[in-house]
Amino acid sequence: MTRLNETRIGALLTEPFGAAFVRQAAARPHAEHGTAIAVGIDGDVEVNGVRGRAVIVPPDVPYALRSAGPAATYLFDPELAPRIAEHARDGGTRVLGRRVAEVVAAHRASLARPDVLHGVGDELGRLLATGTPRPIDRRVARVAEALRDPDGEPVPTSLSAAHLRELFARDIGMPMRRYALWRRLLHALARVGPVDLTTAAHAGGFADLAHFSRTCRRMLGYAPSELWARLVT
Repeated sequence: MTRLNETRIGALLTEPFGAAFVRQAAARPHAEHGTAIAVGIDGDVEVNGVRGRAVIVPPDVPYALRSAGPAATYLFDPELAPRIAEHARDGGTRVLGRRVAEVVAAHRASLARPDVLHGVGDELGRLLATGTPRPIDRRVARVAEALRDPDGEPVPTSLSAAHLRELFARDIGMPMRRYALWRRLLHALARVGPVDLTTAAHAGGFADLAHFSRTCRRMLGYAPSELWARLVT
């Protein structure tokens, strides 16, 4: 488990999921490569006109999140939590059952703690892991695994570049270049806290802080500096 900032914010990044506990949410429209779960603590959240105490959004679907009060948000990796991704894709953006909100609300007094967010995420993962995931071409799976580490070496395949790009988009749900950028963004975000934003940007392979910020807005709805300002302190 990697905490984004151990002393100031209620957030974490793990391999299966990322999580945050925020005072309120007002994200710009964006599309994340992950299954998003948003839960209102004291009231409903709203996602693309869908209102409810807990809302799920399939991977790679553009959306904007709003909540007037505190909320917990989870983002599950589609490759590491494929059954949750399929559960979301099968039903689209929609309100989840009461049990999801109850799991989060049961820990409302300590959701600012990364270890609590981690435990709740594990419980949500078990609750939502239903259905049968789509198979992924083994060659695509190897390439995706290599791209998870921005500093890793390319994986050779017997496929042409065009065919690999086609299969990757089919099985992973997004173009290969955008997936690589998403992984670089997560790599940089995991380093915020112990280092400053500029150093984190360079660790993710971004040319500068401006590039890091633009990518973060497009893929998460906030610039890095805005994200930290909204998180619980």
